[in-house]
Amino acid sequence: MAKSNAERLREIATVLASYGFGHIYRTRIRPNKVDQDAANFRRAFEELGPSFIKIGQIISTRRDLLPPDYIKELQKLQDDAPVFPFAQVKSIFEEDFRRPLEDVFEEIDETPIASASVAQVHRARLKNGEEVVVKVQRPDIEENLIRDINLFSRIVSMAPGTVKEILVDPEEAFNEIELSTRLELDFRNEAHALVQFKQLNKDIAAINAPRPNMMYTSKRILVEEYVDGFKGLNALELQQAGYVPSDVAEKLVLGFLSQVFRDGFFHGDPHPGNIIVKDKQIYLIDFGITGRLSRSNQENLVKLLRSLVYQDVEAIMNLLLQMAIARERVNRLDLYEDLSYLFDTYLSRSFSQIDMSVLFADILQVTRKHKLTMPNDFIMLVKSLTVMEGVVMELAPELNVMEIAKDYIRSSDHVQLFEPLSKERLAVETYQLAKDTYRLPTSLRRMLDNLNNGRTKVHIDLVDIDNKWTGLNKMVNRIVFAVIIAALILASAIIVALAEGTGFSIIAIIIFLGAGFMGLWLLISIIRSGTL
Repeated sequence: MAKSNAERLREIATVLASYGFGHIYRTRIRPNKVDQDAANFRRAFEELGPSFIKIGQIISTRRDLLPPDYIKELQKLQDDAPVFPFAQVKSIFEEDFRRPLEDVFEEIDETPIASASVAQVHRARLKNGEEVVVKVQRPDIEENLIRDINLFSRIVSMAPGTVKEILVDPEEAFNEIELSTRLELDFRNEAHALVQFKQLNKDIAAINAPRPNMMYTSKRILVEEYVDGFKGLNALELQQAGYVPSDVAEKLVLGFLSQVFRDGFFHGDPHPGNIIVKDKQIYLIDFGITGRLSRSNQENLVKLLRSLVYQDVEAIMNLLLQMAIARERVNRLDLYEDLSYLFDTYLSRSFSQIDMSVLFADILQVTRKHKLTMPNDFIMLVKSLTVMEGVVMELAPELNVMEIAKDYIRSSDHVQLFEPLSKERLAVETYQLAKDTYRLPTSLRRMLDNLNNGRTKVHIDLVDIDNKWTGLNKMVNRIVFAVIIAALILASAIIVALAEGTGFSIIAIIIFLGAGFMGLWLLISIIRSGTL
């Protein structure tokens, strides 16, 4: 019997609290044990069942929403789910197509070859003899998944002391998760994505995808070509079959770069389970998640790489501000400082030593810190690129994705890392240079005149001025203190010399000893501060 919304809401809240995401639990029972929060977050999602496993997987693709340790934990969620009865498979098919299963298939294996949180997959043969797979959506999964997304969103919004501490802008995040989930739960979208991918990659001999059977595809059913090959990209198996693992890895990366820079349409989850090698071709399967780069973001991506080559942090900052949505006022100076620090790390290495996915992930971390929301297509690209680099690392550790990308961009006709200099642009730039050169003497004379007449103002913006001013105050105070101690010692010495044999010499000795103790105290305080 299905649970009511109220019962499910209580269940979600109880499970989250039991894993440490309740305000009372955190503050009264477990105040110090926060190091396991990320792992507990994942365990809570696992306990809440298939719909929450799917929600966690979707959230894990959004590197701008969660800290890295939470992303890493949610990526461990396994998309395995209990098998549902074949009778339900038969019922769903006949409801959608209004004809008996036996009229369409010569045979169908009642035991699924895969069972995930959203659907399970059966191998079958059509009446015309074609080998296919039948992907069938879980009964009531859409209703349960959308319900759980909304209930989880309510819990987060009502409890600022729980998960809301972790998620950035949770309301917008849950709206986007619901939208992407509804798209994924309509298998017709996946079928159209397969058709589009095959069309765009028809001239690339090494890359392919299964052919969908549009006649037997509905919202809950997807029938597509069965691809029998090497699944999982095991390097040893590929070698034994006559393939060169490094060649497979390189072709996979080149195919992905073509999808990104040429088509603006790429596979959103290219993990080993979604890759099959057959007849010297790499088949990508499961197009439930895809990425689409707008033309403007394709251009921005190239500009980002160009700015990296030019070592132009200012241009990178302006690009990010142009691409992102700012949720609050951005301190450009702080953003520039963070980006400078980041790129100083990368620019000290050669191009071949840079991991592209790590670079983009670090950029997302900087934007997250400054409350900048990057476009979904850019975030999806970083996630896919990370998965792709992981595949390459397992298959051919000696390959470097950045180096392959550099060679691809250099030889590509549709990507220009260096902007072309047309006659029109050359004329405009020449005119601008001539105009600026003509104005330079006048501007220089005006500046010198203002300086000579005392009208020049200099604005100095010091970073972290409060802390620096406090440090300066301490330094000046110590200097003054030391001067006073020296003066007291000198004065006591003079008094002792002039008042020998009188009572004044005792006072001088007391002053001398006091000054000595003060000097010793000053020395100890300087040593303790670590600034000696």
